[in-house]
Amino acid sequence: MAHDLLAAVVSRQEEEDDDEGETAAASSAFGEGMAKRGLLVLDPKIWCKLPEELLERVLLHLPLQSLARMRTICRKWDHYVFTSAFTKLRAQIWQQKPWIVMTSTEKSLFVYDSGLDTWHQVPIPFNAHELHVVAAAGGLLCFSNAWFQWPRMYVCNPMTQKWRRLPPMNTWMISTVGMVYEEEAAATTPLAAASSSFKVLVCGRLEDHSVITEVYDSNTNSWTIGGNPSPARKHGGHASLWCDGIFYCLTFPFSTLCLLAYNLRQGAWYEVPVRMPAPIMSPSLVECKGRLMLVGGLEEEHSVFVIQIWELDSNKHEWVELERMPSQLCKEFVTNMVPSKPLSCFATGDFIFLMIPSSNNYMPALMFNLIHRTWDWWPTSDFPIELPEVNIGQSSGISFEPRLDASVF
Repeated sequence: MAHDLLAAVVSRQEEEDDDEGETAAASSAFGEGMAKRGLLVLDPKIWCKLPEELLERVLLHLPLQSLARMRTICRKWDHYVFTSAFTKLRAQIWQQKPWIVMTSTEKSLFVYDSGLDTWHQVPIPFNAHELHVVAAAGGLLCFSNAWFQWPRMYVCNPMTQKWRRLPPMNTWMISTVGMVYEEEAAATTPLAAASSSFKVLVCGRLEDHSVITEVYDSNTNSWTIGGNPSPARKHGGHASLWCDGIFYCLTFPFSTLCLLAYNLRQGAWYEVPVRMPAPIMSPSLVECKGRLMLVGGLEEEHSVFVIQIWELDSNKHEWVELERMPSQLCKEFVTNMVPSKPLSCFATGDFIFLMIPSSNNYMPALMFNLIHRTWDWWPTSDFPIELPEVNIGQSSGISFEPRLDASVF
């Protein structure tokens, strides 16, 4: 009903924006198209007089992907959906669930909408050949051909199709990437847009193989060289997690596993004084609403393989076992694992996903619900039979919260 109502008032809004009157014909064609598809079309002569406050309420109840399309109808709507007042009201009415990027090509992203339980193919507004998503924060996605020599990097908001290419960095080859989105104090007036910025952390090596850490700040559009960890410590994994004001990552090789942290304000790395569990297979860090967790496999007595989840207790400086996968479910999960491809984990909302990448496609994941302490397979009813060929180096499963108000400038 909200879509039909908006279609009925399109003529009024477009006429306000277009002195040439060309969009009136577009509105008519739009209405005819809806009629051909059997959709209800309301008479614009009547509904064009809809009070402004009611029209705004309709906008508030639209799903985000519909709102992203509708805002292009006129300048007034486009401005309104970015205001602080609209953003706050919509957050109260519509609890936006995260989307999960499963794969990307040079032209589009394939994402799973965990709120509507459906799939979207989202255009990428630049040529993303050999690029893939390496980090996400605050509705923004960071693309890079990381793990290639002299990598390049882009940040975009897939909902607004706004993007920027970051300036060249000194890093010759990336080992770890992290990203944080920072929102400043509330706007002074209700209709003003909130101010925000983002930072990207990159740790890697120079051509002489010396370690380097760089931080990009969108406010200055420049990279700053930060402190480096001990040369004996190599970063493990590809992602650095932002949790409670600190970037965290694991070290490599995993036989000497430890937790490293980067203090953004001080520009310095340090080793977190926490004893790691026994040797872990495919260890992964995940963050759930400010809680830092560790996921991995352990081989216990009689070669019994178990998958466990630990939570960091920062006061006691130890990893506390939170959950272990039920034995029968673990056997089924391990049977599907590919020896050459490690376990891949990520978190979104109150769920931890454990993925099993395969050679041709990404298999469904196991989901652990932190609230109800339950395990379930990811629903496969709408899972694509075959995802498109991925860009080189694409990771499986990166979650983000889609937002219209996340700015790249």
